Amino acid sequence: MTAIRAGVLLVIVTGFTLAISTLPAVQAPALVLPEYSASDMDSEPLIETAFISGDLTREVHSATAVELNNGDVRVFWYGGKREGSKDTSIYSRVLDSSDNSWSGIEEVMTRDRITRDTRRYIRKLGNPVAVVNGDELWLFFVSVSVGGWAGSSLNLSVSADNGSTWGPVRRLISSPFLNISTLVRNAPLLAENGAVILPAYHEFLGKFAELLQLDKAGNVLNKYRISRGREAIQPALLPVDTTHAVAYMRNTSDKQPGRIWFSRSRDSLADWTALEALALPNPDAAVTAVQLNTPDEQLLVFNNHPSERDDISMAYRHGSDTAWQLIHQFETGKGSEGIHNPFSYPFLLRTRDGRYHLFYTWKREHIKHVHFNNAALLEMLQSAAPDS
Repeated sequence: MTAIRAGVLLVIVTGFTLAISTLPAVQAPALVLPEYSASDMDSEPLIETAFISGDLTREVHSATAVELNNGDVRVFWYGGKREGSKDTSIYSRVLDSSDNSWSGIEEVMTRDRITRDTRRYIRKLGNPVAVVNGDELWLFFVSVSVGGWAGSSLNLSVSADNGSTWGPVRRLISSPFLNISTLVRNAPLLAENGAVILPAYHEFLGKFAELLQLDKAGNVLNKYRISRGREAIQPALLPVDTTHAVAYMRNTSDKQPGRIWFSRSRDSLADWTALEALALPNPDAAVTAVQLNTPDEQLLVFNNHPSERDDISMAYRHGSDTAWQLIHQFETGKGSEGIHNPFSYPFLLRTRDGRYHLFYTWKREHIKHVHFNNAALLEMLQSAAPDS
């Protein structure tokens, strides 16, 4: 029996290794660079906070957000009795940019609907991410039929009306072998030809980060490995120029734990530098990043501890040759003593008007939203300056 199990495992490992290299070679397309307005630069400092997930479910987790073409912000998360429970659904609501008011909460994806659309039994739902692609809103999310997150599949549904209604759910083919263990966490990038570059990761046999290249129809054309082994997952991707990007990743390593991983693409998105540990800590937790006035001027939000998710902090880097500077703490851990991992999974969105929207899991009970402007960011930078 032991020999049979070993043989089966060998077949799985061999097939999985071959599968990740069998997609046809397709050249990575030119990336679209973000464009932002400086109209908010002279306003008064503004920081607003609110719990936005309501009380429809006992637990909530893994918020993500996207700016719609009309300037509104749509946020998604999943919730249920607990992470991995059979009653999980994906929820959403919209922040109206004209009056800063929230819409009602919508249950946009359910297990029953996905089972019906994909004709596959769905046991639980997980991380969503979204991107506006032309006049369409694409929603990617994780589902599991059997087992844990390592057995995940990746799904796509498209909306033509900013998320008011959704088209059929389609299970993406991200690997020719078993087509399992593809998960997402951070926002995709767009390409000039309409393609989507989707940061993804695996947890089956290895724990590694990669990129999926999808065409305009949402078909996976190619994949590019960022890391290998069992070291890094959940890449947060930022474009440096039309052909290069950087990635910040959650550290899952047993040999070098406790620091955020970083990698930069070389000649193309298919070739990445070896993982580099930043000075910033990471307790095996998700991170998020955005760019400011130049591609290398960046903000990064993370848990500022090598082993505990008991705060939410933000660091700033002026350029690629400068050190990261801690500039603000949104949560300090005060009042959450005794709660396991009270703050996690931050997602930072910078909208075209130059404002910032941070969402994160708050004690698994709420999705917390922090809205701040450039004037508030400038105030944070000045307060954190060494001579302040």
